[in-house]
Amino acid sequence: MRTFLHSFSTLYGASSGFLSYHFVGLCGLIFLLSLGTTAFGIGVALVVTSVSSNFVGSSIFERIPASALLLLVACSGLFNDFRLSALILAAALVSTPLIAAIGERGSTSLLLQTARILGGWLPASIAASSLITLAVRDASSAGLLLVLIFFHDLGLELCGSGRPRHQFAPVVAIGGSLALLWTSVQLSVSSISPNQYWVFACVLSVAILLGRLMMRLLVSRDGQRTSLLASHVVVAPLWTAVQVALNL
Repeated sequence: MRTFLHSFSTLYGASSGFLSYHFVGLCGLIFLLSLGTTAFGIGVALVVTSVSSNFVGSSIFERIPASALLLLVACSGLFNDFRLSALILAAALVSTPLIAAIGERGSTSLLLQTARILGGWLPASIAASSLITLAVRDASSAGLLLVLIFFHDLGLELCGSGRPRHQFAPVVAIGGSLALLWTSVQLSVSSISPNQYWVFACVLSVAILLGRLMMRLLVSRDGQRTSLLASHVVVAPLWTAVQVALNL
């Protein structure tokens, strides 16, 4: 059991090391959410762009195209139209190989450069667009999701920072988020009803795990920034999809 937990903790990924920045970002986004969804959407798009700006490469000529596509897809969530967001996403996907072909690749192959650009904008933009759409439809649920992810990363940071029991960090982090979710449901903080708790609990725990594993596979640069974004990339679209499906 101990060997399994240690392997799982290693695969799950370390803490981001940016807990203070994460807290400041959370407070800023919650404040923007209180001002309105447009301000929140612009803030989310700018935050994810700054976090993932150097996933593509160190050159500004590598970062600009990925950042532009990320902003375009992320801000499409403001229109609260999944079909429009899908069309913009498809156009961005088609444009990526063309951008990679035009850009200076050096010794990097076209396929590798295309994959690098995709890793720089695709996961973050889908998460941002989903979160913005969720805020347009249900601002309280969007704020709750951000707080739940922060408490997950907080638990990961506190339990995984060089302590002898760091293999329990993922379990503690997910368990803390689920406890907070249960409390928020009982207090009716959001539109999630007590009967829907287990649905969102499963989405939260499974999606965070999948997101962290996916980011470790897709992005090899800047492991700390990758970890900062990893907890959001899968849970945001899945949470939004479940929220929309249950409220049709």
